[in-house]
Amino acid sequence: MRGEYENPNSIYITPELLEEILLRLPLKSILRFKTVSKEWRSILESEMFVRRRRMNVQKEPKILAAHKCRCGDQPRLLPESRFEGDEEIVYLHCDDARPSMSCEGLVCIPEPESIIVLNPSTGQLRRFPPGPDPLSSPFRNGSDDFFQGNWVMGFGKDIVTGSYKVVKMCVEPVEEECHLLSVESGEWTKLKLPPYVHNLGRKSVCVNGSIYWIFSGRRLHIGLGYKILALDVHKLEFHNVSVPSATWVTRCSKIVNLGERLGIAKSTILPEWILEIWTMNASEEIWSKTFSINLDICSNIIRRRKRFAASPWML
Repeated sequence: MRGEYENPNSIYITPELLEEILLRLPLKSILRFKTVSKEWRSILESEMFVRRRRMNVQKEPKILAAHKCRCGDQPRLLPESRFEGDEEIVYLHCDDARPSMSCEGLVCIPEPESIIVLNPSTGQLRRFPPGPDPLSSPFRNGSDDFFQGNWVMGFGKDIVTGSYKVVKMCVEPVEEECHLLSVESGEWTKLKLPPYVHNLGRKSVCVNGSIYWIFSGRRLHIGLGYKILALDVHKLEFHNVSVPSATWVTRCSKIVNLGERLGIAKSTILPEWILEIWTMNASEEIWSKTFSINLDICSNIIRRRKRFAASPWML
C-alpha cells in the first residue's frame, strides 16, 4: 500500500518563526500579508506582535509626515513610504493643521464625529465615538494648542497594563466634566476633576504613565501662578505637581517628554533670547535646569552660514 504523497519542496514554518520573519517586514508588506490566511492575519493583529513591532520601530524611529490636504477626507496612512538618507518617512493623508497627540508610537486625532487612534508602524487605524457631548464646534485654526470648542484632550498609556487611554475634559464655562476612553474596550467612563483646576491649558504630554497639563491655580487654596495637573493613567487619580518656580512658569511655557522625564520649556527675549528647559525627577518631583540655549548665537550662526553658502567662490 502506497503511503501519502509528500511534496519534497514544501517547508513547514512554525508560528514562532513566522512571527520573527513578519516582524522584519516593512509596513506595506504587513498590510498585504494580512490577506494571505487567517493564521497570518491573526499573528499580524495580535497584541504581542503589535507590541514587539512597536518596540522595534522605537529602536529605528520613523518620521510621520502629514500631507497639507484640505479635501475633508478622513485621515489615513498612504501605502508608500520614502527614505531621506537613513530616515524612513511615513505619510499621513490628513489636514496638517488638524490637532493631534502621540504616545509611544500611537497617534490620536480628535475629529468632530469620532476619535481616531492610529498605529503608523502596523497601519492599524481605529475610530471611536466622540463620547458624551460630541465635539461639534469647528477647529480653532492657527494654534496647535487648541482642540475643539470648550474641550481639552489628553492621550496616554497605562504602564501597568499597557493599555492606551484618551482623556476629554470640559473647560468652559467651568472645569467639572472629565471622561476617559479605553482604546482596548472602546468604552467611556467618567472621572471627577479636582476642585482647584482652573484655566486648563490645552497642550498635554504623557510621561511614564501620567498625563500632564498646565493650569492656573488662582481659584482655590494652592497659591497663585501656573501649576501642573497630573493624571495617573493606571490609578485614574489626579494630583497637583510642583513647578520650578511660581513665577517662572507661564501660559506660554511648553510641557514636553524629554527622555521619559517631564520637561518645561520657556524662552525669554530680554536681555537675551534664551531658551531654558527644566526636567523633573518623577519620584521626588524635584526640578533641575537641563538646558539653557542662547538662541541669539544660534540664529547668528545660521545667518552667517547662509551668507557663506550664497557667496560666489573667488578663484
